[in-house]
Amino acid sequence: MPSTEPVGAVVHHWRQLPVTPARLTVGLSGGLDSTVLLHVLAALREALGYQLSAVHVRHGLIPGSTAWATPCRQICERLGVPIVVRDVVVTRDHPGGLEASAREARHAALREEADGALLVLAHHRDDQAETVLFRALRGTGVRGAGGMRVWGIGVGGLHIWRPFLEVSRRRLETYAQAHALAWVDDPSNQDVRFSRNFLRLDILPRLEARQNGAASGLARTGRLCAEAADLLDDLADLDLAAMGAIEARWFSHAAALRLTSARLRNVLRRALDGAGALMPDEDRLMEAERQMRLDSAAGGLRLVLGSHALCVYRERWWVEPAGLPVPEAPRVWGGEPRLAWAGGDVTFRPAVGQGIGASMLRSARCEVRLRAGGERLRPRPGGPERSIKNLLQEAAIPPWRRRVLPLLWVDGHLAWVAGVGVDAAFHCPPGEPGMVPDWPVTT
Repeated sequence: MPSTEPVGAVVHHWRQLPVTPARLTVGLSGGLDSTVLLHVLAALREALGYQLSAVHVRHGLIPGSTAWATPCRQICERLGVPIVVRDVVVTRDHPGGLEASAREARHAALREEADGALLVLAHHRDDQAETVLFRALRGTGVRGAGGMRVWGIGVGGLHIWRPFLEVSRRRLETYAQAHALAWVDDPSNQDVRFSRNFLRLDILPRLEARQNGAASGLARTGRLCAEAADLLDDLADLDLAAMGAIEARWFSHAAALRLTSARLRNVLRRALDGAGALMPDEDRLMEAERQMRLDSAAGGLRLVLGSHALCVYRERWWVEPAGLPVPEAPRVWGGEPRLAWAGGDVTFRPAVGQGIGASMLRSARCEVRLRAGGERLRPRPGGPERSIKNLLQEAAIPPWRRRVLPLLWVDGHLAWVAGVGVDAAFHCPPGEPGMVPDWPVTT
């Protein structure tokens, strides 16, 4: 069992890390928890053999919080730990609210400043108990009730270590007093209008008074729920593998529909989580499953679930970012290798015997523009002209992507359509220089 003392907890969890890191970066708020963490890691750095640094993030949401950087700098100077103070701007129109926006801004800054180092955060057992209780009350299921992990990988590949998750705040206070540490008290932590503060300051103390060890029990429940969540993830991965990933991002719609409702929703959660999506609530997820099972879904379904969208088209389903690219105005192409288009680039790659014959592009007026309707293209020499509408359907390009597809016109003649190919009249002869246009028809 891991130690409930700060130093022992760090040593124990250090031995459990999957990879021994050479560099650690502490997320230093200046509060009790992170101050103790910094002090412990500074004391152990020679014995355990790592370099140590700290990052203090200022978002300016709390009056007077800009001054907290001063004590952070002071303790880092005293311990010989380099520190970076990073200012961030928090947007107020985040779909998850101001708290989620601040957390994302903070983690983005920490990820950038950590620069590949293992980020160490000071969440402790009482934080874990509060998190488990808060998420259980919201009905988040075993994934949410699993709380925080001692070690994990966050958004953007940021590796995070929380060695204090079995250590109580009281133990941290005892350590801080024994080492004469000073820390900053955040006044917003006393505002019981916030649900988490209400749980921490009112409900959890009552539970402890009624049943000794309530916080430990909640934290243990979190660990058990985390184990159950890992098993559900393993099951989802098996189901996704059975669906036969196409090009590592598309999955079989028919195979998904053969799953029970519980397993299909489990798969959807896994896919959304893997895409970095904010997890929808149970009602939204059940509605997503219902629409996914409709016969009409194969004709084109794009259901926005917060930051991402669940997409179905024909025999495939996938998850993509919610935002759709904006249609572009016509653009003249003057031979450059890239042409910005609808959130991506139309690329032009030189080749031999492929794409459009380079001789047909010399001195020609080339323009990239959207479909106007009624365009036709001859895919094969000697074959019939086909409507672009039918060719796009055969290419299985989702309807919502067709509206932004680039078409290349050469001296007023349609030469290329993204996702379809080059018109036969413009095919590059074998052995001659050519130019291969490309644009990602899927996100």
